[in-house]
Amino acid sequence: MRILFILLFLASLNLNAQDRPVGIKIGSNVSNLVGDGTQNIDLTVNLQAGFYMELPASEKAIFLAELLYTGYGFKIENTGETSDIILNYIALSVSSKIFLFEKFSLDAGPQVSLLVSAKDKEGYISNLKSDFYNRDFGVNLGMSYGISEKIMASFRYYVGLTDVTIIKNKNFNRAFQLAFQYKIN
Repeated sequence: MRILFILLFLASLNLNAQDRPVGIKIGSNVSNLVGDGTQNIDLTVNLQAGFYMELPASEKAIFLAELLYTGYGFKIENTGETSDIILNYIALSVSSKIFLFEKFSLDAGPQVSLLVSAKDKEGYISNLKSDFYNRDFGVNLGMSYGISEKIMASFRYYVGLTDVTIIKNKNFNRAFQLAFQYKIN
């Protein structure tokens, strides 16, 4: 089902490429978990990459639809050992971009993500997926700056609104995201 969803989204990008700007996006996430029992948790750095499509709304506003592979996670210290836990998601986000100036915008919008894998980066535990819910829902808040006609830099903060851990504690993804977008057409 996930693969079908991804293929349909990519096909729609191709069909609409003549009408709407599309491109690729790559960047990094600096993330962790916040919530109950997270006092031994620290930040970790992971990748995000994918595709986007711009949907013009007015002269000063657009909607930005993104389909991304995004890695969240955290470092946790337990009995003197540090584990770097990676949560890999396929994320669909839709942001409103309000241009305050010609090249500068404020961005905000929801994101829904499906967990693809969860593992320890060092390989001590290969599959932690059963310890996490298979979905995450949250909000992105940030800003973007057009470096050139084809390249845009964006910085945003992701606030997860749903508990991602199956254990009794409630824990939420948080991430600072720095990315670059390259407009294909």
